[in-house]
Amino acid sequence: MRPALFSLVLFLVACVERRPEPPKAPITVFAAASLARPLKTLADSFHSRSRIVIHSELGGSMDHVRKITELGRTPDVLMLVDDDVIAALMPAHLDWYVRFATNRVVVAYTNKSKHADSITSGNWWQILGRSGVTIGRADPAIAPAGKHALSVLRRAEAYYKTSGLTTRLLARASLKYVRPNATELAALLETGEVDYILDYESVAQQYGFTFVPLPHDLSPTVTYGMSVPRLANNFRGGVEFAAFVVSDEGKRILRAANVDVLNVPVAIGSGVPPEVSAIVRIVSAGTLER
Repeated sequence: MRPALFSLVLFLVACVERRPEPPKAPITVFAAASLARPLKTLADSFHSRSRIVIHSELGGSMDHVRKITELGRTPDVLMLVDDDVIAALMPAHLDWYVRFATNRVVVAYTNKSKHADSITSGNWWQILGRSGVTIGRADPAIAPAGKHALSVLRRAEAYYKTSGLTTRLLARASLKYVRPNATELAALLETGEVDYILDYESVAQQYGFTFVPLPHDLSPTVTYGMSVPRLANNFRGGVEFAAFVVSDEGKRILRAANVDVLNVPVAIGSGVPPEVSAIVRIVSAGTLER
């Protein structure tokens, strides 16, 4: 082969070898706002491994459900709070979902909050009921955090056997201090617009707030569920990300963000993809184990 032709062949081969691989299709994740910070780390780590870009939409879990059921939008991955919320999408939109973490509503505050030096898990209801105290909560129609917070306030009177307590607490937690989701609620406390918020424990820890836990029978554990909808546009990419979330690396990232991850995630339903079923425990639909 003549030198000029040989050089041309080498040049063409080099060009082929340097041709970049076509980009992979991105995935869209609808996620509970309380997962905002860990999801960013999960997305970055997942992208470095898979080259799949994640577009996340954060908000209240019930709001995400309405996007699917009323607006006809279908994400590639759902990461929501509350079994009741995600299970309601089965079987019309989901074949399965994975319980992967838990959380609880706590009373969070800062050193600037009124009576911050005297509040405890035993007297929180007395402190929050005092005149001049303001309480923030999430919207119960949009976010499970708000639904559970409202339940705590409404049940407090009977729980502590104190007449008029619920009325006082709800007066301190007026609509003026209601925000759409757990993350926007945290910003309300961070900027000092309220003295206390009823928010998830993981969010309180992520923002560096001080908090007092509530009795388990007053503030029960809530569960995070994850799924890839049946009609997801990038179903395979969604499955790959779901498997990453429940992998050892995914669980490490979540735990680093103070998310209480289940040691063995539990899949509910049928047709769980093998990438996910290999690393979770599967139970039948409708099972309400914790």
